[in-house]
Order: sequence, then structure tokens, then C-alpha cells
Amino acid sequence: MYYSQIKYYSEMLLLYLALKIIKDHRFNIISSIQIYSMSEGPEVKIIADKILASLYAKKIEDIIFKNMNIDIKNRIIGSELKEIKTFGKNIVIKFSSGIYLRNHMMMWGKWRIYDRHDYDNGLAIPPIRKRWNKKSVLVKNVRDVRNDSRLRLTIITKEKVLVEFNGPILQFSIDNPAEKAPINSLGPDCLDDFFNLDEAKKRLQTNPQLLISEALLDQKIISGIGNKYKSEILFICRISPFKLISKLDPTEEKILFERIPKILKYGYKNFGRTRHLLENEKNSWNTRHWVFRRSGKLCWICKSMIKSERTVTSRSTFWCPKCQQ
Repeated sequence: MYYSQIKYYSEMLLLYLALKIIKDHRFNIISSIQIYSMSEGPEVKIIADKILASLYAKKIEDIIFKNMNIDIKNRIIGSELKEIKTFGKNIVIKFSSGIYLRNHMMMWGKWRIYDRHDYDNGLAIPPIRKRWNKKSVLVKNVRDVRNDSRLRLTIITKEKVLVEFNGPILQFSIDNPAEKAPINSLGPDCLDDFFNLDEAKKRLQTNPQLLISEALLDQKIISGIGNKYKSEILFICRISPFKLISKLDPTEEKILFERIPKILKYGYKNFGRTRHLLENEKNSWNTRHWVFRRSGKLCWICKSMIKSERTVTSRSTFWCPKCQQ
């Protein structure tokens, strides 16, 4: 009884402190984007939806971008965000003045949306920095997004401020980037209303000696699939990641192309989740996915140990050796 009381009051204290921090700093919970920040097709589309919902038809009062062409800047200021589309892992924003912005976040880019009041008063908090490995230098976190060295682009409206961090690709143009390379060379997009199945099959067969796990990452075959969805798709289809395209039998190929769009659309509709949450299960990284980043944990289906490797494949691959023989 005494232990239960201590546990209860400890939990209440932690909850109180968490709520106090949020209240004191007026932290904008739009940073829920951080949950889906991995730059794969479904997550990119989720981010684009959030940007559109917050800034559509809002007048641009200022834009901050290093070494920006002055004519481009003057045409954006006073214009409005007209539309935003995704092409695989690319985001294309069109302003009412006819200027386009193409963004590809690669593995490091992040978008955040802040209230203008918080931004102007130093209350907009940037994403927490993470140490990727023991040798990397951990730079001190700052509390004011305006002082964050990762900041690459800031778009300011009367009510909202859109900020991009670590953006390796931010390209402004007067031409539609969707009509030229690299976007016009992308393979069919699984999240399009019309997924060109025949074209996807044709592109897959252009290199029959390629591992299927490598082929799924090739954006010129199918666009929008990244490392997470690669592993999840192959597990759900019960296909070994080390199988050559030429060794896929017709049934495997049929299942693969039937399920790829369904899996990516499920991820889009469920905020990056690829596995449904069972009754009484706690929502955690471990329960969000079938195999991705679950190396050493038990397979949800057969209870074998999930494995990972990155010597045969160019990116880390996660799979179940029993389910995906």
C-alpha cells in the first residue's frame, strides 16, 4: 500500500511538471510533425498537409533565406501560398506570384510551424538536437528558434511562421520543378490517386540482378519508399530482402504490387504507423512497426528474433529470418 501511494504521487508530480513546462514555454504542439519527421513519402505528405492547413492563402510578410535572389524574395513577399504538392519525397510549394519552392529533406531536414506571437517573443522552441553516435559532438540546445544554427528557411505570415531546419535541398525557381529533373524522372508515386502499376512493373524489371530491397529504394522505379517502408513492405509480403528481382515468382510480384500502395497509404493515414495497435497494447516505437528498428526483438508473427544488417544492402535492412525465407 505504501509503495502504491509513492508510485501514484510520483506519477502525479511528473505529470504536473510536464504540464507546467508546456504552459510556461507555450510550446506549440505542432511539433507533433517531429513524430513523422522521417522523410519518406507518407510522412512527407503528412507534413505538406500540415503546412497547407496552416498557411494556405496567408499573405507572406517576410522570408528569410541566406543568399536569396532579391527579385525572387520581392515576388514572394506580399504573395500567398497557393498550393503544395508532393512527388515521392519532394515537396513543391507554389506561391500566388508564380514562384516555386522545391524541398527534399533527405535524412536531416525538419519543418516546424509556430505561432507568430511565440516566434516574435522568443517562445518558439526548436527541435531537440540528437547525438547520432558516441563520437558526434552534441551542440547545446537553444530555447529560441531564431538562434538555432540549423535554421535554413523562415516564412513569416501574420499569424504563423514556417521554419525549415537542416534543409539540404531548398530551391526557388520561376519554372515548375515538377516538370524537370529530378522530379520528372521519378517512378510512379504510390500515394497518387492513380498509381501506374504497369509502369512500376516495367521499371522494376530493368535491372533483374538487383536485390529487391535495393530496388524498392530506387526512386526511379517507385517513388516515396524509404528505408522504413522497404523493410515493412518486404515483411508484410513475406519476401526475403536478399532475393534478386529475377528470382521473384509471379505470385510474389503480384502480392508486392498489390500491397505497396496499400502499406504506404496506411502509413499516411496513420501518421507513419505500419502496424495496427492491438487491444491493451501501449503505443510505442516497438508497437508501431513489424520489423523496422526492432532488431533483437521477437517477431510479432512467429516469435523468432528480428535481424538487421547493412553489409549486403546499402542501407540497414530489418527482417524476420523465419517469415521471410
